Formats: sequence, C-alpha cells, structure tokens
Amino acid sequence: METMWKRWAELSVRPTAITGAGISVPSGLPTAGKRWRNWTLKEMFTLEMYRSDPLTFYDCYRDMLLQWREAKPNPAHVALAEANVRIITQNLDGLHLKADSAEVLEIHGNLRELICEICFALYPSHVAEHNRMPKCPTCAKPLKPNIVLSGEDVRHIAEAADWVGQADLLLIVGTKLEMEPICSLPRIAKSNGVPIIHCNKKAEVLLPEVCRLLKT
Repeated sequence: METMWKRWAELSVRPTAITGAGISVPSGLPTAGKRWRNWTLKEMFTLEMYRSDPLTFYDCYRDMLLQWREAKPNPAHVALAEANVRIITQNLDGLHLKADSAEVLEIHGNLRELICEICFALYPSHVAEHNRMPKCPTCAKPLKPNIVLSGEDVRHIAEAADWVGQADLLLIVGTKLEMEPICSLPRIAKSNGVPIIHCNKKAEVLLPEVCRLLKT
C-alpha cells in the first residue's frame, strides 16, 4: 500500500485535500467530542442553541476563541501549503490560512469573524471578547459568529465539488466524512477514477512524506 500511495503522489499535478478536526489535534485543538460544561462542542454549536440561549453560546464561543487563537499550524498544514494543495476544510480554526495555503474553502465558516444577519457586515471576533452579546453598530441587531451551525447549509459546496472534479489525487485528512453533503465529494473522485489517500492518524508525519513527492 505504501508503494501505491507514493506512486499516486509522484504522478499527481492537481491534488486536493479535504480536512477535518483530526489534522489540527497535533496543534492542540479539540475535536467536536470535547466537552464544555454540560455539552460537547457538537451539541453547543447548533442553530437551536444559538437561538435559544445566545448568552451561554457566546460564553462557550469566547472560551474556544482563546484556545484557537493560540494554536499554530503543525507540519501537516505546512506540508499542504508548501505543496500548493487545494484545501477544502471543515475546520473553523484558520490554520490552513496561517500556514499560507493559497486556495482554501472554509465550508463551515471561521472563528475570525462575526456577521450581522441583517446587513451582512463582518466584524472581527475580538468584538465578542468585550461584549457578552455583541451587536451590529449599524443595525443594533445581535451579531452571530461567522460559522455554519448544525441546522444551517454548508458553504461553497458547489465549488468544492468542482475542485474535487478537477483533482487527480484526493487526500482525506483527519475526518471520516460522515455528514451530507461533504460525504458526497469522495464519490466524485471515485467516479472519475481518481485515487484517494486517507490519513486519519499521524497526519503531521505522513503528509510531509506525501507532499514531498507531489509535482505541484
């Protein structure tokens, strides 16, 4: 199997990676199963929780901001960036951008911004650090973290499908891709006969080896 993925990497000129929480664990970040007070992050980051108890939601969000802000890209993020691999990420942490990846689709949004749902103005996330319930200075309406909560539509999925359709190698890193519509993307690669390399453990070790072989 090792010989096979090395050959796939050596032949690839248009690789694309789909990444999830597992790629950022070596950077000290949690997966969705981490508990905060009485909830997991997966349970907390829902549209229902945000609408029903925004103050508790924001208390959790502020705690998460502090942890994510201190995180730095690990060798897996850096290797993908240096190899110019296109990134489709489910992560909110912005570590692919910190690693200087040129093409990144953040399909679940990001932790860097707050958004007004009325006028769609964007504000930096640090506004929430000084206001328990931040509001838009123009509309006076509550600002929402610019992330996709459970119950909302994933972003950029058509462009993500296009990227996978153009790829000659698909890397799936730190994610099992169990949810729709993201789980449909590997099917596009398979239908095109494109090889897929799964890396759910030790991505910080394996990806630098794979990316050194790429011709991008």
